[in-house]
Amino acid sequence: MARRKRRSRQFKETSRVIDMDEARRKRQAKREEAKLEKQRERTASDERKLKRKRALRKKQSRRRMIVFVVIAALLVALAFSVTSIIKLKKEQHNVRDKQEQLLDEKQQLEQDLDNINDPQSIEDQAREKLKLIKPGETIYIPDEDQ
Repeated sequence: MARRKRRSRQFKETSRVIDMDEARRKRQAKREEAKLEKQRERTASDERKLKRKRALRKKQSRRRMIVFVVIAALLVALAFSVTSIIKLKKEQHNVRDKQEQLLDEKQQLEQDLDNINDPQSIEDQAREKLKLIKPGETIYIPDEDQ
């Protein structure tokens, strides 16, 4: 019960209307005074500790930046090497296709070379390319329009 009496006395003593802006300003002023007091209480050793911490943070940020730059450079180099590998694989595939075509052409030419001395192939070439005919044969040439 003693508390209630105290509270009621306090309420009676401070039963006025509180201005919120004024209360905010007072709190802000108290905070600023507390900050100033903390700054005054700091000793030279505290300042040295702060400087060491700041220097350490600076070194750490520099290290992080260096690591970031190195990693970025490695990623760029990796990207270039991957693109060059892809290009080389495409080129290799194209060269293999061309090699297969050339081997097929070579095989065809070898067959033609084997058949070149055959009398039937000589006759076919003479008829087709040179338009030669045997005695007693007649050539019929169709119109190109038809």
